[in-house]
Amino acid sequence: MTDILDSKALVRPRIGFSTNIWDNPAEIVEHMEFLAGHFTDIEFEIAEEAQEVLFGATAPEYEKIVDGMRSVIATHGLDVSVHAAWYGPHTDLVSPDEDERAESVNYLRRAVHFAADLGVERVTYHPGYMSRRSNDVLLDVLRSSLDKVQPLIASTGIQLCIENMGANRPRYVVFTPEEHVELCRSTGTWLTLDVPHLATVHLPRGDYDEALATVAPYVQTAHIADIKGADHTHIPIGEGDFDLWGSLEKLGEYGFGGAAIVEEFAKGYKPEDYLEKALEFRSRWDAEGARLRGEG
Repeated sequence: MTDILDSKALVRPRIGFSTNIWDNPAEIVEHMEFLAGHFTDIEFEIAEEAQEVLFGATAPEYEKIVDGMRSVIATHGLDVSVHAAWYGPHTDLVSPDEDERAESVNYLRRAVHFAADLGVERVTYHPGYMSRRSNDVLLDVLRSSLDKVQPLIASTGIQLCIENMGANRPRYVVFTPEEHVELCRSTGTWLTLDVPHLATVHLPRGDYDEALATVAPYVQTAHIADIKGADHTHIPIGEGDFDLWGSLEKLGEYGFGGAAIVEEFAKGYKPEDYLEKALEFRSRWDAEGARLRGEG
């Protein structure tokens, strides 16, 4: 073993997996147990059938879900994060409609409460939709929505993380790296860096490396996948031409050693395709980390 370790080995993101690859099934605890057989870093997404079950649960049913998930987390030593509801009604924190915005804030509060009940630390959220307004206006509205969640954040200690949106989806709010940094600084919140999203916006502009360096200090969770060119379609790792490995190495060099979650699926692929490719990638990634540390 060398006396001086390669800097790339000192901090390396950990490869994990999201429940949304299997479309967030209703069998919440059972699916968490299944994923725990493969990964110790898991993101639970409140969407699809899982959202219906969770938000429609009676108090005893909710407690049973929470107790079951806490048991899986403790048994397997998992690092789990929660992804707040993001699709459908009440998922627009920048809505021009005051009632819809209030309902969206309430959904975010429910995600924070759920994370606190699980004993986990991070909640990811989407900002909402454009509605033909400037980013300056949208940021002001978003700060106002986050202000309403701040007392709960303070009392629970949850790290609230905005997810950056990608290109080719014109309804979604796409903030610049600098705007994300300013939002995090002004609200005391953090970033879930969707690496493919960042790539779809900034690779065509030629400033991807600069964008990654700008947001890296605020990243608490990452989302990963492969893409082809700058097309906004999350495909299994290795099926595209994106340098995901290099991006993760850069994040490690910037000090991020948290969960990098394989997240979002595309038509034409099966969940098993994402799982197989993720496990293959993690095996190579971990082996390289061990080699750089002089292990083995």
